[in-house]
Amino acid sequence: NLVTSNGSGVITAAGFGKIGQVVSTTKTDVFSSTAGIDSPVAITNFSASITPTSTSSKILILINLAVGSNSNNHAAATVFRDSTAIAVGDADGSRPRTSIPTGVIASTANWSVESGSFNFLDTPSSTSSLSYSVKIGGNGSSIIYVNRSGRDNDATTGDGRHASTITLMEILP
Repeated sequence: NLVTSNGSGVITAAGFGKIGQVVSTTKTDVFSSTAGIDSPVAITNFSASITPTSTSSKILILINLAVGSNSNNHAAATVFRDSTAIAVGDADGSRPRTSIPTGVIASTANWSVESGSFNFLDTPSSTSSLSYSVKIGGNGSSIIYVNRSGRDNDATTGDGRHASTITLMEILP
């Protein structure tokens, strides 16, 4: 049974994390880079901005990233709020700190595309416009692709093209 403040079955009290606004962007074009995981580069045309209505608001970030490579490689991406990396792993030696692992892309399977997903509840404590973006890098000198495979076979039974998304939701206090 659902207990409510007025007995109607409808939740009427505040403080249940209502969604104030939703912003989304979809990247359908291809991006490529030879940047390393330790020095990732911004994925072009892949950011979303939101202006919280309260400093107590939180921002729920949902990202899905389609990544391929031309040879034996792994890639990782880092999510940024403006110029600040968020939701990264702890520092440990000289290991890169990233937000989204995308798995290993084997040279024998350069037709494959790995999916990297990310969800994080950010607490920016701001009412200014906030821009969320993604930087990506791989290991070695291999090429990392967003929204396509490394092989990129152009045939009806070939390698597909994909879309990557960022969705931001303001969670009201």
